[in-house]
This record gives sequence, C-alpha cells and structure tokens, in this order.
Amino acid sequence: MRDLTPQQRRAIIIAVAAIAFFAKLWLALKTYGTNDVYTYERFGLWSQYLGAELYRIAPDLNHPPSMLHFLSGILRLSDWTHLPFHFWLRFCGIVADAGSLWLVWRIAGERIAVLLIAISPINILISGFHGNTDPVMIFFVLLAVWLAGYRDRSALAGAAFGVAFCIKITPVIVLPVLLFWLPGWRRRAKVLGAAAAVVIAGWSPFLFDDPRAVIHQVFGYRSSYGLWGVSWLLRKLAVAVPATWRLDLLYSQIGAVLVLVAVAFLSFAMSRMPKRPSLYEQTGMAFLFFFVFTGGFAVQYLVWLTPWIAELGPAPVALFMATGSVFLLVVYNYWTLGAPWYLAIAYPWTTHQYFQALCWLSVILMAVTAWLRIRRGGDSPFSFRLRVPPALAWSGVAVMAAVFLIYPAYIHMKRDRLNVSPVYAQDDALYTEAEIYHNLAVQLFQRGRRADSNTVDTQAALMEAEAERITDSLRREQPARSLRMTPENLVEASLDDFNRGDFAQCIDDATQSLKTRPGMPAAWNNIVLCNGYLGKWEEAVQAAEEGVRLEPEIPEVRQNLEWARSEGRP
Repeated sequence: MRDLTPQQRRAIIIAVAAIAFFAKLWLALKTYGTNDVYTYERFGLWSQYLGAELYRIAPDLNHPPSMLHFLSGILRLSDWTHLPFHFWLRFCGIVADAGSLWLVWRIAGERIAVLLIAISPINILISGFHGNTDPVMIFFVLLAVWLAGYRDRSALAGAAFGVAFCIKITPVIVLPVLLFWLPGWRRRAKVLGAAAAVVIAGWSPFLFDDPRAVIHQVFGYRSSYGLWGVSWLLRKLAVAVPATWRLDLLYSQIGAVLVLVAVAFLSFAMSRMPKRPSLYEQTGMAFLFFFVFTGGFAVQYLVWLTPWIAELGPAPVALFMATGSVFLLVVYNYWTLGAPWYLAIAYPWTTHQYFQALCWLSVILMAVTAWLRIRRGGDSPFSFRLRVPPALAWSGVAVMAAVFLIYPAYIHMKRDRLNVSPVYAQDDALYTEAEIYHNLAVQLFQRGRRADSNTVDTQAALMEAEAERITDSLRREQPARSLRMTPENLVEASLDDFNRGDFAQCIDDATQSLKTRPGMPAAWNNIVLCNGYLGKWEEAVQAAEEGVRLEPEIPEVRQNLEWARSEGRP
C-alpha cells in the first residue's frame, strides 16, 4: 500500500471492512451460532423472573450482573422487532468490530496490518457466527486506551473501562498497564473512580441483593484448561510422563494468578523504559503475553487479540490470521458436524490440537515481535529482506499454506461431517429454547408463582409445536434425518441402556458417539460405569483416565476414576 495515496488506502480499507461487515451480518441472519447463544438467552429470561437468586441456582452463570440487564434488553428488542435473540446478540459484536476497526485506524493509520484486521476471518467467524460478548468487551477496552492515551480524557477512559468490566471481568488483565501508564495519582483516581461508578451502577441491584453469590460466581470462573498453549503441553506431558501430573495440577490451580502477576510486573517494566511505549503498544503486549502463558482458553478469546496487532507488520499478523482462522473453521465445523452450519454444540477439540498448536505458535511469534519492537523504541525488529522474486515468494507461501493448513483442515472437516445437513437445524435450537422455558416454569411453580409458571409453560408449548413442524418439514426434504443419530442422541441412548441394565449395549452406544465426538466426557463416564458393573475394571480405569484427561476440573470425573481404581484393586 506504500505506492497508494492516503485516499486510495482509505477507500480500500473501507471497502474491505464493508465486505467483512456484510459477511458477519449474513452469518448472523442465516445461522444460530454456538450453544453460548441459548445459554445467554436462558440467563436473560430467567433473570427477569428470579433476579439475584439466579446466581445461586445456575452454577454456569459467571457473567457480571450488568449482563443480565443487557440480555434482558436484547430479549425485549427481539420481541419488538420480531428478529431473533441470536441475531441481536451477534449484531452487537458486529457493530463493536466496526468501532474497534475505526479506533485502530485512528491509532495506527493506513497500513497493511490494518487492512488485514479489517477483513479478519477470525472476527468474521467469532462475531458473525459464535455468539458471545467478547467483541463488545474488547471494543470498550480499546476505547478506554484511546481516550486515556490519545485524548487525555481520564474520566471518560475510566467509564469505558467500567463498561468493559460490566461485560466480562477480562479487562483486569490490562488494568495494571493503564494504571502504570497514567502519570500521577490524580489521573489514576479519575480512571478508577469513573470505572467503579459505572460498575456499581451496572451491577445493581443484583450485587446488593446477594453480594456473596454474585462475587463467588463471577470471580470464581475458570476457563477450560488443557486445550491451549502451556496447559496443553503440561497435560500432554502428564499423560506421557505420569510423574509430572502434579505440575499440571499445580498450573491448573494457580496458573491464572501467576500469569496476572507476571502481566503486572511486565506493565511496570514497560512504564519505566527510557523510551516509554505507547499505551496501545503496552496493552497489546500485555494481551499477547497473557495468551502465550494462559492455562484457560476458549476459541472466542482470539478476538481479544486482533485490535492490538496493527503495528507488528504484515507477516506476523497474516500468519496469525491464517492459523487462527483455520483453527476456528475446523473447530466450528467439528461442533456443527459439517457444513452448512446452523447450530454448533461445543466440546473439547482434542482431535484438532494440531491447529491449536499452529495458532499458539503464531501468537508466540507476535509476542516476540511486539517485545523486540518495544525494546527498540518502535523500530521494526526484522529489517532484512529476502532477495527472491515476488512471484517465487508468493508461490512458496501458497505451497506451505496448502501443505500445513488447507489440506489438513480439509481432511479434518471431511471426517467430521455427518450424512445430513445441517445436523443441528432450527428445530434443535427451538427444542432447546422450549426446554429453557419449561425449566423456568418448573422453577416458578416450585416458588408458588403459578400464574407466571403457566404463562412461561404456554410459551414453551408453542415453541415445541413449532419445532415439531420444522422437524417434519426437514424430514420430508431429507428422509435421512429420520435415521439421524447425533452423538448426543447416542449418549442419551447409552444412558437408557444403563438404566435398563443393558451394560454391553450402553458401552456400544457410548463408543459409537465417540467416533464422531471424541471429546465427550459424558460418553466416557457411561463406559466407566458399565465396565465397572460388568467387572471389567481395567477397561473402566482406562475410560476414567480418558475422562479425566478431557475434563480434569469436574469432581464427578475424578470420582469415577477413584471408584474404578479402588474397586478394581485386587
């Protein structure tokens, strides 16, 4: 883009950003997203009836109370516009991406890396398909950085940071960067005061209704361990060398605290450099450091990184975009069981770790690049040029991409596809939503609120009727759907087999489910119990160990392993 005028660069970035925007919008309109979407819908709906009590009865509610206001608002917007909840949830992320791009553009200017961020397939997949609030949260963090570092508006920066903290508590990662960067305690007090005021207002009244439950649920959350980076390597090491399992366990327990403390020390060191990096550079470095060493991870977290890498140069950014996009593509395809996508049900991606490893390595490269750039006062750390013709260089890149990314991704995606499409369609999403309403009706009935219970249960019945209509229509279009057995169906069948005492069939059904979804802890648990009742303790122990490898943090999984080992001991 060096040979182009500023107006031409600007036009290209706007055009590319528009393409990405409409691609996300199309995904939001045509798909449902992941099971995060109906989890959010459940939180928003139930909070309208149960208030702060929801934090005591929903163990998976780990979001700040302010999110309950937000989700309830989206439900009302959905009723008013007749556009579904799953569209509006993702539309917020789509708009936030546009805002983040504008801020990055203002900070970094027109450059190739900004163009890559504008068209980022990572953002297209996460904001357009996944269905979570990470893009919105990271926009407000970026807005806080821009206001504090480039507009000298401390109070507004604190308010923006507070809004980000109202969406997720993730911004605590970079709070030390912001505080150490600000000169003087007066400006720090402005930021903290404004942020605290926004958080208190946003978390009310739930925080004051049941502060203990809210704080325990929100701050006690831990992301999935063992699926990314260092934790993945430690988990692999513990399996290969059992004597190292304590190291893996220790990192799963205190790794998050160690990383946050290390980020704080890093922030202090950067603030004391002779040529102090910009707040944008320091925040990006903190996020990159966090991603290199974090033990907890979820795929939508990748969107945290894209706004902070504009100044790292086109090569490392392009590598991250390529590896991250393919990683997401393969995982979402695994969750949907093949294209076309509609609803994705998340499971550990244990059979797709090759793509995670490539993505993690690209993050390490960006972290090293960012650190060297900071140490050199903003100069590019890689100044050498390859003396090869451009055509040859691009041919080499294409061959490497085909060998290491495209072909492996094709093999995995072809393997994961079932014989019907989409596997999880509109009827599955509606059945799940109907179950959410029905379970709420039960909760209300138990509390003596029969009128509310009847109203909600009537809505559940209408959803089930519509789901049945869609199911019949889909079966007429695709007769194979009548014989469809998803991994979830097979796990349910294996549980029915167990309840009937048919332990051999239970093992067979659970094993069949694992052929499509190797990362299903519930299937492994069924195999453990059935082998135990059949007296096959060696097989029971092996299955229990696999369950622990997949979900070591779940107490029931470890209890199954202890049971199999104790009962099988001579």
